Parts: sequence; C-alpha cells; structure tokens
Amino acid sequence: MKYSKKILRREFIIYLFTAFIFVFIAKDQFKKEEIDIDSEIIKKIKNYNSFREIKSKEDLKYAIKSDLQNNKTIFVGKKLYTYAEFEY
Repeated sequence: MKYSKKILRREFIIYLFTAFIFVFIAKDQFKKEEIDIDSEIIKKIKNYNSFREIKSKEDLKYAIKSDLQNNKTIFVGKKLYTYAEFEY
C-alpha cells in the first residue's frame, strides 16, 4: 500500500500563488487581437460614421445590417467588422 503525501497549508499557498502568477503572465501573452488599420481607412470610417448618428441598440443593429448589405466592412485578422462596429 502506497502512502500518499498530503499537501501542507504552506505548500498549498505557494502552489496557489505561483498558479496565479502563471495565469497573469499567460493572459498578457494571449491578448485579443489588436486592431491595426491604416490611417486612411480610419479617416474613411470616421467620415462615413459622422454622417449618421446611432443612438440606440436597435439603430446599431440596423447600421450593422446596412453596412453588411452595402459592403462597408473590413477584415482584421480572421474577423469581419463593419464600420458601425468600429465607432460604437
């Protein structure tokens, strides 16, 4: 019969603390994709969005749907974003 060693309170705290440190380090390394877009495209998006005002969630849904129909979209990485999603 094998004897299983119990973890002492002090060892448990050390393991827990190191686990939290590793989680925070890993979280920083696996950040969300940062959106890097040319300044010309940003100006174009801001100019397009300045002509319309989106005040509520329903207007935002309509604006996203309208942008998809009018091909006002941009790929960032593997994700497709509409112009309305950038501004709001």
